[in-house]
Amino acid sequence: MYLVPGEGISQRATARLASLLEAAHGAPVKVTHEADLPEDLASDALVLAVGKSRVTRVVIADADVAALDAEGYIARSGKLGAATLLAADGRPAKAHPHGNLGAMHGAYAMLEELGYAFLHPLAPTTPPALTPPAAPIDRSSSPRWDERAVHLHTMHPTELTELLQGWGKTGPNDAAGWEAMLPEWERFLEWAVANGQNGVEWFLLWAESWKEFADSGTRLDRLARLVQIVHEYGLDAGLDAPIAFAQQHSYRLLRQQGELPSELSQIRTNLDWIMQAHFDFIGVESGTSEFTHPDPARMLAWMNEVAKHLDEKHAGTRAYIKVHASTGQVADGYADPDAPGQFINYNMLPHHADPRLGVLPHTVQHYGLDDPAPTYGNTDFGYVRDFLRKEIGTRPVVWYPETAYWVSFDVDVPLFLPIYAERRLSDLRLIRSDEDGGRTGRGANAGKGKRMQGQLFFSSGWEWGYWLNDVIAARAAWDPGSPTASPTDAFKTALEPVRRAMGPAGAAVVQWIVDVSEAEQALLIDGKVGGKSPADIVMRNGQAYLQGWETWDDVSKLAQNLPVGAVQMTQPDKLGLVDMRNPLHGGPGYTAEVDPLLAEMETRFADLSARAERLKPQIPAHARDLFDDLADAMRMTALRAAQVHGLYQYVDGYWDTPQAQRLPKLAAARTALDQAATIVREREKRYRVPADRIAGWRENPTAYEYNYLWTVRSLHYWWRDEGKAVDAPIFPCYMNVINPVDVAFGEGIGTDAARLFGDLLSSDQSRGCLAEPTAEPKYPADNLRARP
Repeated sequence: MYLVPGEGISQRATARLASLLEAAHGAPVKVTHEADLPEDLASDALVLAVGKSRVTRVVIADADVAALDAEGYIARSGKLGAATLLAADGRPAKAHPHGNLGAMHGAYAMLEELGYAFLHPLAPTTPPALTPPAAPIDRSSSPRWDERAVHLHTMHPTELTELLQGWGKTGPNDAAGWEAMLPEWERFLEWAVANGQNGVEWFLLWAESWKEFADSGTRLDRLARLVQIVHEYGLDAGLDAPIAFAQQHSYRLLRQQGELPSELSQIRTNLDWIMQAHFDFIGVESGTSEFTHPDPARMLAWMNEVAKHLDEKHAGTRAYIKVHASTGQVADGYADPDAPGQFINYNMLPHHADPRLGVLPHTVQHYGLDDPAPTYGNTDFGYVRDFLRKEIGTRPVVWYPETAYWVSFDVDVPLFLPIYAERRLSDLRLIRSDEDGGRTGRGANAGKGKRMQGQLFFSSGWEWGYWLNDVIAARAAWDPGSPTASPTDAFKTALEPVRRAMGPAGAAVVQWIVDVSEAEQALLIDGKVGGKSPADIVMRNGQAYLQGWETWDDVSKLAQNLPVGAVQMTQPDKLGLVDMRNPLHGGPGYTAEVDPLLAEMETRFADLSARAERLKPQIPAHARDLFDDLADAMRMTALRAAQVHGLYQYVDGYWDTPQAQRLPKLAAARTALDQAATIVREREKRYRVPADRIAGWRENPTAYEYNYLWTVRSLHYWWRDEGKAVDAPIFPCYMNVINPVDVAFGEGIGTDAARLFGDLLSSDQSRGCLAEPTAEPKYPADNLRARP
């Protein structure tokens, strides 16, 4: 086996390709310059040539490569004498090329043809043997959109958060621990290349408790090292470095507000510090949190300075600002171009900014652009789609959806939600239809058929099947499929990498994923029972009941009836278990409206879980780890539906049904929780990084005292719901594990909303609303299982 790297392929990428080939070949791979390749090769020899060389030109002509768009590739097989030749070449990236990224895309496309799969970002799938292709390979492709990147949301304590903040395994001073995690960075970057991406961005954090390291040369050196590795894989590196946004330990370009010249100087100084690490693009955030903002004229001056300084002093470095989906904030004095006589939504203030500033229209959670979306004060996200398409042509526009939300909503319950994958594909198909239909731009740019620059998707953890959502979102930005395909057929086509990895069972696995997604669309998003939609989606959709609820969710629900404009519910509302005991609760009727929905979720998700179990014996051994992850996640979702339904049935009869008749419902809910705990214990053994690192209660750079899967390890949200059903605590901070003010507004209490919460919620039944527990909670708490 020979590997021949050509022009634009780094030594690091070459070494990784050789390692992958050796893993399947079972023998050393000879990395050979084109001039040193033997001329008389045996008939059983395999040669993989990547990038421009005389070897690739045996089957890929210069004219073929020239006909490709930027980053397009050709992967083609042929003969080199008696040997089998596998060749890949392509075009470099359009902006900031770091080697030949098109050739790298082609190399990984060729590996997929040989049986490799790049589905989980930290665990590529290797075929059991490396054999010549049974049929000729001739694969070529070019991307639909120019910018295709992943935002790793390191505000959340996920797999790579510590590494990307410059921390080692035990803290910022653990240099050896930081070095030891670098191979995981390379696995992720490989995954990004294989899935058609050309960039990666992460969120930079800063906290008072580790401020010396946060601004140190040591940290800057580590950031520069991370960026260098990104470039060696041909990708762009970006950093989300907010201006004044103080939420969740954000790094801030502006830390001391005062006179405008001083503020702009701080912004420039901190940008210059960051750019010493050679980032290719910078993202910023608007406002001081998702829910609060400064004077709009001052905010506009700040964001304009970012775009101006990066463009003029840092060689045209791109700058983007997030356009959030929170509601209720208006930029006084700045007109809404689409609503004469009204001021613009504060999140859309960048419409009035320097045209060098790109925008990132953002939606949250799994909701699509055409779905009901009862979250963050919204009814739907149609207005985000309108803003996106109308800004095209005025400034750079990059679509910014999510593949996981994390905070009590999805992976940390956990819920298996391939609906995320399907909705991300659907969104890009809608955007493409707007582009191709001439519905983009406003004013002089209207109807010109212009396209957005691309997509940056928000990723927040990969276990429990969430790698699937990232694979589909990433590849959809390269090619959203045939515009004439039905939604179901388009999703099946997008799942082709999964089908190939699952061998003979691939088609059945794909159909199962499609069926899970369709059930989730109907039940979780649309709230349909027996195929019929509710008259009002609020409190009548399945997501509201299966998701977790934490302190922030209960406190923000309480605040809806208080004069606290800076607080919104950040997930769908529901008829709560404690509310149920109040005959005058004012929500939907449980028996007529909620119970049928919970019952249908329990039945359908149990059936889908059983299908997955029946598929397991058909999955090839080398793909079982991936499929078992999906099947376990589906089983957890079915058990969560059973638990929730049992708890609600137990509480429903509180006033009119004898306790003895209700106890079997509680027992069924408790059995579901206990079974879920067993699955979690076994699944932790198969996490792709050490379980304690992502499921432990321990110090980390974020605003949380635990890592992203601790609430799965502890089943925190499940126990909290059981406690509410049994004890009906009226205190909103029951079983609190966060400081909601620190998480939502940053360190310290600096807003009127925070002060009001401090006054309202200062009484404490065991722990406060404004503080985390001092030690890891253990469940069941307070002898819960001894009651009733």
